[in-house]
Amino acid sequence: MNKKALNVGYWSAVIAVIAFAAYTICFIAILLVNPVFIWTNFETYVKAVQTTNQTFKHIAMLLMILYGACFVIQLCSIEEITELSKKYYAKIAELFGIGFFALIGINYFIQISVVRMQIKSGQTNGLEQFIQANPISGIAAINMLGWTIFFGLSCIFVAWAFGNTKIERIIKYAFLSNGIMMLTSAIGYLFDIVIIVFLFMNIGMGVTILTATIYLSKLFRNIQDQNIV
Repeated sequence: MNKKALNVGYWSAVIAVIAFAAYTICFIAILLVNPVFIWTNFETYVKAVQTTNQTFKHIAMLLMILYGACFVIQLCSIEEITELSKKYYAKIAELFGIGFFALIGINYFIQISVVRMQIKSGQTNGLEQFIQANPISGIAAINMLGWTIFFGLSCIFVAWAFGNTKIERIIKYAFLSNGIMMLTSAIGYLFDIVIIVFLFMNIGMGVTILTATIYLSKLFRNIQDQNIV
C-alpha cells in the first residue's frame, strides 16, 4: 500500500469537501446579489450577464473544476486501499471519473474564458450553443453527460470497490445512492423532467457526495493511524 497515495487521497478528500462547501456559499451568494435568472432567449441572457455580478458564478465554476480533479485523485487512492479482488471496479471507476472530469472541465473552462470574453467584447455571434444557462445548448448537454452518466457510473463502480467495515459501508452506500440519482437525473434531463434534475443534482448530490467524501477522508486517515503502510 502506497503511503503517498494515502496522503494525497486524504488531502484531496479534504479539499473536495472545502470546494463543495465553498460552492454552496457561492450559490447562496448568487441568489442574494442577483435576481433569479430563468432562460428565455439569448439576448436576455447577454443583458443579464452585462448588468449583474458574475464573480460568484465564475468562482463556483472554478471550484467545480477543482472538485473534479480531487475526485479523480480520490479514485486513484481508493484503488490503493482496495483488496485485490475489487481493484477491477476501482479501475473502471477511475476511467469514468476521468471522463467526468474532462467533460465538466471543458464546459466550465469555456464559460469562464471564451463565453465571458466574447460577451465582454460584444462578439456574441454563434455563442448561444456554448452557454451553459441555455438548457438546450450543446455545452449544457456535454456538462450533463459528465455529471449524470459519467459521474453516476463512476460512483456506482467505486461503491463496489469498498469492503464491509462500518465506515466503508457508509462510503459505499453514499456513492451508490449518488450514482443512482445521477443516472436518474440523466433520464430527467432527456425527458425534460426539471423537478427530478433539480432535486437529485442539487440537494441529493450535495448530501451523498459530502457524506462519502468526509468519511473517505476519515478512512484514509484511519489507515495511516493504524500504521498499515
